[in-house]
Amino acid sequence: MTEAKLGTLAARATVWVGPDDGSGTLWGSAFFLTPQWLLSCAHVLLKDRRPDSPGDDPGVVRFTGPETQGRARLAYWVGGGADPEQDLVLLRTVDGFRSRYCVRLTDRIDTPHRVTVHGWYVPRKDAPPRDWSGRCQVNGTDGPYGLVLGPEAEIPHGASGGPVLDRDRGVVVGVVKARRKAKDGGLAIGASALRVFDAAIAADGAGTLGSDPYRELVRAHDQWHAEQLDSGTSWVAAQEKVCGSRDGQWTPKDSATASALLAELPPPRSTTELVSVIGQVLDEEEPLWPGSVPPRDWRDGHGWLYESADGEDIAFLHYLTLVAQRHGWERPAQAKALHRWARQRALRLPASHRALLDRTRPVMPQRTGGDGEGPVVAVELRPDMYQPRDRFHWRIWTWRSGTAQPQPGRVSAGEDGVPLARLPGELCGPLGETFAELDDGPWRARLEVVLPPEHFDIDVHLWRPGVARSSRPHPADRLFGVHRQVVLRCLRRHGESAEEWHTRWRTAVEDGLHALPLGRHRGDPSALTGTPHGSVLVLCGTAAESTGPLQEAIGAGYPMALWSRDARHTYGCSEDCEELHRQTAKLLRDTEAGALPEELRMLRERISQEDSEAYWADPLALMYDDPRRPVPQPTHRLNSP
Repeated sequence: MTEAKLGTLAARATVWVGPDDGSGTLWGSAFFLTPQWLLSCAHVLLKDRRPDSPGDDPGVVRFTGPETQGRARLAYWVGGGADPEQDLVLLRTVDGFRSRYCVRLTDRIDTPHRVTVHGWYVPRKDAPPRDWSGRCQVNGTDGPYGLVLGPEAEIPHGASGGPVLDRDRGVVVGVVKARRKAKDGGLAIGASALRVFDAAIAADGAGTLGSDPYRELVRAHDQWHAEQLDSGTSWVAAQEKVCGSRDGQWTPKDSATASALLAELPPPRSTTELVSVIGQVLDEEEPLWPGSVPPRDWRDGHGWLYESADGEDIAFLHYLTLVAQRHGWERPAQAKALHRWARQRALRLPASHRALLDRTRPVMPQRTGGDGEGPVVAVELRPDMYQPRDRFHWRIWTWRSGTAQPQPGRVSAGEDGVPLARLPGELCGPLGETFAELDDGPWRARLEVVLPPEHFDIDVHLWRPGVARSSRPHPADRLFGVHRQVVLRCLRRHGESAEEWHTRWRTAVEDGLHALPLGRHRGDPSALTGTPHGSVLVLCGTAAESTGPLQEAIGAGYPMALWSRDARHTYGCSEDCEELHRQTAKLLRDTEAGALPEELRMLRERISQEDSEAYWADPLALMYDDPRRPVPQPTHRLNSP
């Protein structure tokens, strides 16, 4: 009876499509993934023609279902060729139409066995289209996405574009592509082929899913099903009864809730990061992913974990806490919601399994007054006025919350200053003691180094604690820049509260960031004063090469700047400069101002894990100068004669 209810829900989400001319001509089938988006085959609408050929746009089409009638427009397509993954199309409803029924896509990667195929066909000439379903086996695969449907059902003409429902798991696993000529059965396109919509082409401006249609589509799909959990037509509720329940099983409701919470977080930065998280859960160095298009979203990784050797639920919950941990600084509220739900679900686990989750809390910023930040350790490096320029006097300041009053800490003891080469050894001890006092488990204090701009190429992020804790690896023994946020601040803005500095900071926090490459304003200091307040100066040269522009930017009130610590321009800019500007522009466009130090830390962590897609950021340094937290003016000269 429950399986029949799922079949009814699938049938109500399946429609037939044809021309918008009142003729009633059936071209093929389609089905709703969200209330406004339908999935079908390109050849259903385009009749084996290339969709980018002149005159082939079908314009608005009409769709009809058991309780549905409306109009839609071709929005995205992939290819249109003979390969299974090159025959997908997305339609978007027009006139504000929203369907009450949507199928639920599988979140698994394995091949189904028993399926029901849904679609429409014309039973005889001049008869109206009729809905149809047939049961069959999946007898094999054809390429990375093709599913071979067995001969138990004769798929009629017109069913192409309909859904393939996994009867054992209660989810849609593919799209009917074609029947086999002179044979029963046919071919379907596996749901994982939706990932090729990364390369989809929008038709005539109809696409509204942004630059990444796949992610936006499946995230909207997951969020809609989570919203419907308590409705009378909930797909997930019917699916729960089909799947049954056993100890350690990850239920459809678990999957739907987790997928919706994952959809609130930014996507993985690369396939490498996603596979790395899966590997941590499964204790595999390199999980092998089937298919030629790699996983691209947290949902894809979620689907890998069914039938884990350690039990499905512990594997999924471990995965969710690791994802939450990675986004704690960037999206604290959403990461906290995911982690809170995972902890609540973990109450059904044995105590020994819950201990694993306790070790992977998300790292989130502590907030005070609504817009503050977590604890900070600042190291002030002041060049000795009477010794060579590579000698510094230092002192340490601490803030237990981002905008609280600073507390003075240790101060250098010598009168002649400390040579730059000796600073790591001399400061690691005092810094270690200070971090031990302010750090609270995963809440790690930010390290801010305050010094003149001509010394901004200092490599503090490559310093590490002086003495390891054990011969076993420990996170706190990693490089400072991998273990905690490390940024630079300008000593020459010491104690200031300039209006432009505050205005630029406030605008950057409220309205977002965008890159201002150095090349646009080289040699023209006045040009830095008229830029939008969310501008972040990006220098493809070192601080030593760019001291003048850095000082001009600081004088103009810029609170943030990025530059390359090891670039040289003997023969002008190179391809590396272009790559740095391209990547930093994307980084700033996608990152909130308060999350920028943590984004850089995560890039450095990926580099330490040999993620080649993050190597571009290896030389990157960040000036991050919060005017709400000025370093106090010295009341006396620091140990100088």
